[in-house]
Amino acid sequence: MAIEGDLRSLNITSVLQLISGERLTGVLKIKKHPEVADVGFIDGDIVGAFFEVGERVETLETYLVKSGMIGKNLFEMIVDIHRETKRSVINIIIEDKYLSIEEIEKTIKFKIQEVIDELFTWREGDFKFNEGMHIYPKSVIKVRMHTEGLILESARRLDEWPRIAKAIPSEDIVFKRVERPELKLQLKEDEARVFALIDERQSVGDLLQMSGLGKFHTYSCLYHLQSAGQIEIAYAKPALKKTPKPSVSVKSLTMPIVVSITAGILLAGFILGAVFSKKDFLHFDWCCTARYEGRNEDYGRIFFLKHQRLPSAQELEDLFWQ
Repeated sequence: MAIEGDLRSLNITSVLQLISGERLTGVLKIKKHPEVADVGFIDGDIVGAFFEVGERVETLETYLVKSGMIGKNLFEMIVDIHRETKRSVINIIIEDKYLSIEEIEKTIKFKIQEVIDELFTWREGDFKFNEGMHIYPKSVIKVRMHTEGLILESARRLDEWPRIAKAIPSEDIVFKRVERPELKLQLKEDEARVFALIDERQSVGDLLQMSGLGKFHTYSCLYHLQSAGQIEIAYAKPALKKTPKPSVSVKSLTMPIVVSITAGILLAGFILGAVFSKKDFLHFDWCCTARYEGRNEDYGRIFFLKHQRLPSAQELEDLFWQ
């Protein structure tokens, strides 16, 4: 079944519902330059999803490190084991009990929801469903999520987003803990995780990278913590802007060239005028000119540069016949 088009004519909800309703197996690829999203299906259920930005793809292994589920040093050791034994990194993590299968499955499902959430914000992009393809054919972890449930959750989050974005309008904002909050709350697990990361050096953008909870859930936790009076805005980090390189237009290059050519023409005219205005120079002895032509020209140039005029015939004669 051929399913392709663009999101301006058929939104992402309709595309997902169509694949789910027909119980199709394959990979849906959606492109919005420079981003590409892949969503894998088996019998209409979603089994995997990931983003590509240019040539950069965040793998599950990278996410496990970034989210703090596996320490950086431990991960480097696991990679060394992988190189020596050729066992897959995920197999090492599970078989050597660094993480359980349930923890990996939970993370994969979380990442799938995060991709669907992001796709719900796209208003344009080309999509194509490649039937019969598999997104992770060699994966040892198999998950299946009902497409309708993911759609409903993403729609709910999208409804909440404007309120959250109004309270936290920029990733450059830095929060701080309220020293004596009016309410003592028992924080939920994810809120406690975000709260523990709060200090006056980390911006919201930094927290997104550190929390391992994804954009929506991190923002949502910050919003609830702020609304409950547990944190408050300290300041906003200045955004780093690259200094633009000075551009050189054709017009700016043309003007100096025109000025140089004009000056050259005027100088040549001045010299020729000066030559033909000197009668004595025209009557200069021909034999002398022929004999000393090379030296006359050299001397004439030097003389002109020094005195801003050409030498007279008498001055030349005095020089060469003295």
